[in-house]
Amino acid sequence: MFNKLGKFKYRALMLIAAIGLTGAWQSAVAHTRLKTPIIQENAAEFGSDYNAVVIAHGCRNPATNAMDVNTIGSVMVFPDGKDSIITVDGQPHSGPLTDFVTNWGNPVTKIQDRSIFDYENYIKDSLGNKLGFWTGGGKGLTGGFRAVVPFATAGVVIEPTSCAKSVTFVLGIADVCQVTNPAGFSDETVLLWTPAVGSIYDGVGLDGYNSPATLQVMRSVAPLPASCGTGVDVVVKPSANQLNRDLRINFGGNQIWPAE
Repeated sequence: MFNKLGKFKYRALMLIAAIGLTGAWQSAVAHTRLKTPIIQENAAEFGSDYNAVVIAHGCRNPATNAMDVNTIGSVMVFPDGKDSIITVDGQPHSGPLTDFVTNWGNPVTKIQDRSIFDYENYIKDSLGNKLGFWTGGGKGLTGGFRAVVPFATAGVVIEPTSCAKSVTFVLGIADVCQVTNPAGFSDETVLLWTPAVGSIYDGVGLDGYNSPATLQVMRSVAPLPASCGTGVDVVVKPSANQLNRDLRINFGGNQIWPAE
């Protein structure tokens, strides 16, 4: 009986240790990402795909080096499709986004949720199109926990005559732990999940450098034209100009983050 119990305890301890190691590894590589990073073209009924931003960890604790500092807010934007950076199979494309997508312009709807943060609002362009959102304040995200920030995207329609077999939209996301100006950006104050396109949010040398979240839309409605062969993969990134303009938190007529 003792031997069986001893073996059980040993195996249990080994399992706990393995889980602990796996958890540590996942924590080390975890980034802020979308809950569902790949969707089908115009797949949802009535034009909405329900999704979420998953905040995987907080900022760096200078005392322990752990990524467990509380997150006080998060901000996310999609490419506006106006001066966006477009590549086709990795090669620059000089034409407009409408070469590949027929209905871009108002991509995101925030799902109201105050389970983590008390306040939220849209980021809009000059025409009122909703390009992203911010959420913050209240209890915030306690270090060591994850957060799911829900939203919905409009059903994307890939241009039927194009050769695009997929269109990937690259997001700009910032998880804020302290309010600073751009000169104060560090792994202790903010996690920047943004493409490196020359904006003030590039975060060179920081934890999430050039490691943005993405949403890939797969062609599923019109078949590829016969002349396209196997098709091409299109990638759409926000420009530096857009990120500098839009990746901000404004509340009550004042810019709250970054500090000015």
